[in-house]
Amino acid sequence: MKSFASLTQITVFVRIAELGSLSAAGRELELSPSAISKNLSQLEEHLGVLLVKRTTRSLTLTDSGRVIFERASGILADLETTLDAARHSKNLQGNLRLTCSMAFGAKQLTPVLGRYLDAHSEVSASISLDDRLTNLVEENFDVAVRITSRTDSSYAARKLATIHWVYCAAPGYLDANESIHKPADIRRHRCLTHPAMTTEGAWTFRGKNDSQTVTIRSVLDSNSSLALHEAALQGKGVACLPTYVVASDILKGALQIVLPEYCPAETHTLYAMYYRTKYANALVRSFIDFVVDDIGRIPPWDRELGEVVDFSVSDCPA
Repeated sequence: MKSFASLTQITVFVRIAELGSLSAAGRELELSPSAISKNLSQLEEHLGVLLVKRTTRSLTLTDSGRVIFERASGILADLETTLDAARHSKNLQGNLRLTCSMAFGAKQLTPVLGRYLDAHSEVSASISLDDRLTNLVEENFDVAVRITSRTDSSYAARKLATIHWVYCAAPGYLDANESIHKPADIRRHRCLTHPAMTTEGAWTFRGKNDSQTVTIRSVLDSNSSLALHEAALQGKGVACLPTYVVASDILKGALQIVLPEYCPAETHTLYAMYYRTKYANALVRSFIDFVVDDIGRIPPWDRELGEVVDFSVSDCPA
């Protein structure tokens, strides 16, 4: 009779590949180090190929290991989806653990999460707001909602929205200083800068037909959009801020868009990041699907901004 690799062996290998460590896989699966090593060795022996290269300091997948990992993780995800469908055929239950950057979490994700919880009365959630990129396994999170220009290859990632930025300032600041008619005029102004949008002390303005890089005078530099937002509201200078932070202030006149015919050269993407096997979890899958539907093709903060003021993010290439 032909023998087959066991489900335990496949599960152990997939978790080793995802976590990058035999000991971490053992802790998550509640198996001893010897059991983890034995299952991996038995799978490699059964397949007749080396799946993992191990040294005292690192662990990497072989070419065969990468092929098996991609296929095996998909098989496990399909299996878990089937089991979850049976377990949760009536109602979703359990606690969903999320991590998100502080600005987006406070301004946008918390209301979305509230609507999700309203729709699923037996689900609770824990959300940690932190601007560092959290390790999902070590800190036991199900989903990380992150804004980035690239994703970590260790995780699967589903795009939720394109994040656009605008140049803006308080009306009082603009009234008290020289008018801004073209990008070069920014040189004479106080600027509030975010490192993700500033390159070698300059901002790049992208229009429909041209692109201009202007050296600026930064009076406040911060990696926190919330801090720069507050400084802009207080009239401390011209800021480059994401529309999900400033849309409501622009709509009520607390901030004004500067050079609306230009947008920053940089754009970022909002992702839901998770381990592939986690997506099989009904809570993880339902939450991500809910966020995609709730935000829509054009995020509400951009949609509202484009309807009320002489500005459309669609004018700037994503």
